Amino acid sequence: MSDVLPLPSGAEEKLYEYGALGRQAQEAGDFDQAEKYVLACWNCIPDPKLSYDHAQSLTADLVKFYRDIGQPGKAAEWLPLARQAYGPEPDPYIEFIAATVHYEAGELDQAFELFQRLFKAYKTRPFQGEEPKYLAFYLDRVKNQKPNK
Repeated sequence: MSDVLPLPSGAEEKLYEYGALGRQAQEAGDFDQAEKYVLACWNCIPDPKLSYDHAQSLTADLVKFYRDIGQPGKAAEWLPLARQAYGPEPDPYIEFIAATVHYEAGELDQAFELFQRLFKAYKTRPFQGEEPKYLAFYLDRVKNQKPNK
């Protein structure tokens, strides 16, 4: 989103403060507390949220947060908003995150389909810096596919 509004005075500082506290809680394994801080970050942004600075990246962060703490169902609930924030066209970054959410949820066909679209367009670039298991899954699935006759 190119025409975003700046956050109101004090909101950005609170967002960063809650973000840091959330990361600390997550690293300590206190996922309930981390979730409270992550959602507090989101609540620092006034409505309509997607019109404001930080909303776009925070939607992706929320999806990844839930994915990373083993709650792919909650991650999937945030995906439509992340797609809207990064839209209107499918965004490779969000589509990769979506693929990882499907993978973590055990929805391997959906994960493979998204990974395959990304791989065909960008080769291994979307997988760089990510968990190696995602690329390994994709390549293994491709290798084991039966050739079309």
